[in-house]
Amino acid sequence: MKFFSRFFFILTTTIILLVFTTCSRTSGPPDSEILRDLGFRPIPEGSEFPDISFTDTGNQTHSLGEFKGSVILLNFWASWCPPCRAEMPSMGHLAEELKNSDFVMIPVNVQEPLELVESFVTEFEIGFPVYLDINADAARAIGVSGLPTSILIDRDGSAVAVVTGAIEWDDDELISMMRGWTR
Repeated sequence: MKFFSRFFFILTTTIILLVFTTCSRTSGPPDSEILRDLGFRPIPEGSEFPDISFTDTGNQTHSLGEFKGSVILLNFWASWCPPCRAEMPSMGHLAEELKNSDFVMIPVNVQEPLELVESFVTEFEIGFPVYLDINADAARAIGVSGLPTSILIDRDGSAVAVVTGAIEWDDDELISMMRGWTR
């Protein structure tokens, strides 16, 4: 009898561990071909990415490292930039589609005063947090050369891909790729 109790305990524990590890597995970044097809330029593996800082609209400083463990869309934008303005609603849709995953969107406004950013947020009815890079220190640290620039960053904090220019963030293929990555 003792043997069967111990056997069932070990079997139950093993099954629970298998279920837990299977459910908690996270998928890695999409392959380079998929990223290229969606308009991104893949970044070689192992590329060091700086832990940049930026502020929220309440003037609290944040660093990219705070978001480690999540898949990050880091987007640099400005209110005067027509492509930035064009892509902002689709970014909101992407954020909504991925709200129950380990996805974080960090749109960082470059060199504009808080009042202008707040006006933009109100005008476009943006329902997600935006951040500020008042002196463009973060943008300079990673070499942003045009706006908008968006960088996909994996859970370990490594840059995976970049795109300069507007992108349709609510494209079905892009959302599907991001869902697969951010489960």
